Amino acid sequence: MYLTFSDTALQRISPLVTTDTRIALDLDDGVGPFSNSATCTFDVAFNLVLCQASDLSDDFNMTIDSDLGPVYIKDYTTEQLDSALNLDVDHYLRYKLSGPSGILDPNVTLRNLQPVG
Repeated sequence: MYLTFSDTALQRISPLVTTDTRIALDLDDGVGPFSNSATCTFDVAFNLVLCQASDLSDDFNMTIDSDLGPVYIKDYTTEQLDSALNLDVDHYLRYKLSGPSGILDPNVTLRNLQPVG
């Protein structure tokens, strides 16, 4: 499994990534520190979280490769993902997660939880 960031997504996200940054692709299902509650619909909702290693819980027990290095996921979320993933920016400047099966989430939220300064 690999996550490719489009050039536009890389331009927006890579300045926020440091050697201490951990990237998590979090399925908003109510599990883990980044999900307040599960989505009440059948929609699949993902957040791309930039955080520190200490922010990651044991729920993020798998990594996938990406253009920006390892991306932490919850292992059971692979059922919701394609083997080849793309994160792009649409014309409304929203992040969009897609794969060979189509659009997986048209509105991925970028959450930068890293300390400021």
